[in-house]
Amino acid sequence: MRLNLELRGSQLLLAASDEVRSRSEISEARGRQVRWVAGEYSRALAHPEHPLADDADAAVLFARDAIDAYLALAARGELRVRRAAKPESGDHSRQIRIEVLALLAQAIGVDADLPPQPDPVRKAPVGKRPRSLLRASLAELADQGDALPGQVRMLAIGAMVVDTGARSGELCACRIEDLSPSLEEVRLVRRPQGWSEAQAYAEVLQLSGLSTAALRRWLPERLALVERGNDSTLALWVSLHGNHREGHAVPAGIPLQTRGLARAWSRAVAEANVAMAGQPSWSPLPTRMEQLRRGVSPKASPAPMQPDAERAAALLEDVARKGEELAAARRPGEPGGTVSLEARGAVRKAVREAWAEGIEHAVQLSVLADAGLADDAGLAAAGWEPALLAAIDRASGWGRFSKAAASSKA
Repeated sequence: MRLNLELRGSQLLLAASDEVRSRSEISEARGRQVRWVAGEYSRALAHPEHPLADDADAAVLFARDAIDAYLALAARGELRVRRAAKPESGDHSRQIRIEVLALLAQAIGVDADLPPQPDPVRKAPVGKRPRSLLRASLAELADQGDALPGQVRMLAIGAMVVDTGARSGELCACRIEDLSPSLEEVRLVRRPQGWSEAQAYAEVLQLSGLSTAALRRWLPERLALVERGNDSTLALWVSLHGNHREGHAVPAGIPLQTRGLARAWSRAVAEANVAMAGQPSWSPLPTRMEQLRRGVSPKASPAPMQPDAERAAALLEDVARKGEELAAARRPGEPGGTVSLEARGAVRKAVREAWAEGIEHAVQLSVLADAGLADDAGLAAAGWEPALLAAIDRASGWGRFSKAAASSKA
């Protein structure tokens, strides 16, 4: 998208905003920030305390005095569309504005004389004992017989954060494909703040027993929310209620966004703080997940962003061979005991290695069905969690390969 450099003032800023937001590497959250800053600066040009008017060209828009005047007005809350109880904004908002101004200037093709960015305030991470108590309190809330879906979901999210140190954006990007067949591991694509999309990398991390148990509870709740055959059936974390987005109604069961995750987390932590009030050594937990995340040092192993074709073919051959051996060991009249246990262990290892390579669940299940493990009992013996199998069924729209084959024969 090329900008019309004859544009001036607010029209130029809004055109630059559109250009930046059209880039594939710009996230939805950053896109909202770009639109916000461009709108603020446009309103600043109409403010009597700003030195420029709406006919300002690109060069003067990004001169230091004009930028400083805009930032001062924005910090005082003079450019808000709606009146706020606390009109002033702090260093974090100033930092975002400066980052976005740099993007807008780059899109226009001018050098911006920007002030230095403020050093971000780093809050203290949550200590080991409060994290343990958080796990216990969320588990206690979710283990109640009348636990609400939101409590079950946040138990799973909170336990996963404690295990992996995942950022909210990384969590929201998780799909059911990122869960290992046994629900004992998760594959995360790491996107550290400030890194480009090309710098993202994948890791496999071990999950605790609490995370695995919580996922077993969350997946059935999730199944009741997602609709068959649309993109939301791939997302691991989905919304619990209908909402509105950009003026349009959206149903429950859509992929959870970072803002929704933050709000849900705050509610769950508030409940935990109330439940644990008065416990020895307990102090209220912060409602920002970032502080919890930064107290975690997980052990991780690297994983490919995309499967290697040759390695994937070899891994699937191993899954097929080990699957056939387990199917033979499970046939009536065949010896069980040690033979069956060894076959189970071998196929579970093969399945796990194929998953870690990034091979899709449906592909593995098709291979196992051909190998003679087409029913749920056989797949459970091969290490697949029933709750995950149900989620895969819903995501495929029709059902697993084995179920489709069985239906066609009926």
